[in-house]
Amino acid sequence: MQAHVDKVESGGEREEIRNLTAVAMAMIERTRHLEQEMRRSESEAESLRVSLAKARRDAEHDHLTGLPNRRAFEGLLERHYREAQQELDALSVAFCDIDHFKKINDTHGHDAGDRVLQAVAATLAKITDDNCHVARHGGEEFVMLFRGLGKSAAKEKLDSVREVFSRRKFVNRRTDEPIGTITFSGGVADVFAYPSTRDALKAADVALYSAKEQGRNQIVAA
Repeated sequence: MQAHVDKVESGGEREEIRNLTAVAMAMIERTRHLEQEMRRSESEAESLRVSLAKARRDAEHDHLTGLPNRRAFEGLLERHYREAQQELDALSVAFCDIDHFKKINDTHGHDAGDRVLQAVAATLAKITDDNCHVARHGGEEFVMLFRGLGKSAAKEKLDSVREVFSRRKFVNRRTDEPIGTITFSGGVADVFAYPSTRDALKAADVALYSAKEQGRNQIVAA
């Protein structure tokens, strides 16, 4: 292009002006094409970011209940554990398990069982906030984290939820047959009373089974 310009400035032929114009037009077209490619690349990058964010959410949430799953909870627990250590906050964990859940599935079907799971999940989710988290641990079992609450306070909070839920009556929507009362049991542990978060979770799980052995529909502290 510079060669064409030099010829024009030195009094070159009109043909050089046409050549220069053609080169300029080609450059403009190339620039437009590059701009389109950049916009398409930016759009594709944004679409990829959205897809990755969705995949991350899907990987950390239980599709049936909408709650975080076990993997997501483990991340939350480790983060709150570090922060609570630094800020000298209390920290408790709890396991909850629906009583006689297999019987509900066997008698009324898995659709009814799924609705029971969703009902328990929704009830536990009502008390969640920045310092209280609930997740579906697997099957009919849920796990909870209480930041700023010691074992006794966490037990009391969870027990009040259990008591209210146990007053509800359920009906099989498909058959209109009464399911009756649905209850859950729970075990609570003080995280800092144990060497690690894993040990604290194990203690809460042992307390849960103690609640089952003592008649169910109750919360037991480790």
